[in-house]
Amino acid sequence: MNEIWPNIQVIFEQNELVEKAKEAISTTNLELGDIPATTNRIIKFLNSKNRYELEELGVADRIETILQVKKVLTKKNLIV
Repeated sequence: MNEIWPNIQVIFEQNELVEKAKEAISTTNLELGDIPATTNRIIKFLNSKNRYELEELGVADRIETILQVKKVLTKKNLIV
């Protein structure tokens, strides 16, 4: 039993970490909400504006902004 006990403790610690990770994933999912639908609307909106309209909105680089929006979508898809 003395030889096995350290391994059992490691298993308990790992189970606690897994539960914390599940909670963090769940919280992130709730915070992100319906990102895929929102992301597509944002991309369509940005693509529908000309350079001057984007400048008025404070968007200096359309492509960089779209890439950042897509990164959020990718992160959302990775945790689902």
